[in-house]
Amino acid sequence: MKRDIAQRLRLARTAAGYRTAKEFASSHGVPQPTYALHESGERGLRPDVAERYATLLGVSPAWLLTGEGQGPLGTVTRPEPVSPADAQGTTAPDDETDGVIPEIDVRAGLGAGGEALLDDQPDGDGGSSESDRITGLWELPPDYLRQELRIAKGAARIVAVQGDSMEPTLLTGDRVMIHLPDRFPSPPGVFALWDGFGVVVKRLEFVPNSDPPRITISSDNPRHGRYERTAGEVNIIGRVVWFARRM
Repeated sequence: MKRDIAQRLRLARTAAGYRTAKEFASSHGVPQPTYALHESGERGLRPDVAERYATLLGVSPAWLLTGEGQGPLGTVTRPEPVSPADAQGTTAPDDETDGVIPEIDVRAGLGAGGEALLDDQPDGDGGSSESDRITGLWELPPDYLRQELRIAKGAARIVAVQGDSMEPTLLTGDRVMIHLPDRFPSPPGVFALWDGFGVVVKRLEFVPNSDPPRITISSDNPRHGRYERTAGEVNIIGRVVWFARRM
């Protein structure tokens, strides 16, 4: 628990532009030894201290303490609570999912680069559109998307995958749903990322106590290797939260 909080605190500090714990502490009059103990996980974080750090780092106190809420760079890892009236269907918030998730014409390589996930094209009105890449629409129960998968309207895409590096978890031909706002591997999980050549699906996990934060990128298939990169070097598209497979 303390280690997870410390890891999120370190991530938020780095994302806010402070290269070292000393730099952050001295910039805001925080006792450096105290902050160092918080960031190393050797001392627990009281709610009032978490609130102060969160304000200074642009995240929510809940995210620092639990991982739920507003994280670095505007990431929201959990939606706002749904009121009973909304749950009964008497109102329909603007951000409520309608149960439709587009499938994008892209192959997510499991060990080899695929195509770009979202390649917007000019729409003729000065804007852009990805509609020419949509090959189908998946309809799932809105309540399942919103309550079980925590997916808001427009926040996910489905893609087909290929390759063997994530076997037996994912196989060629599987469809995976990518939650686009969830781009921080805390907690660890399976993510879609851009490797410079295309979209790949890999298992990501932060390296404990790394400074700057580093991420381990690995495959479930033991025949494929694992490697590390700094958080800034990894272009994460989103977290894989669901998959479908033909029997």
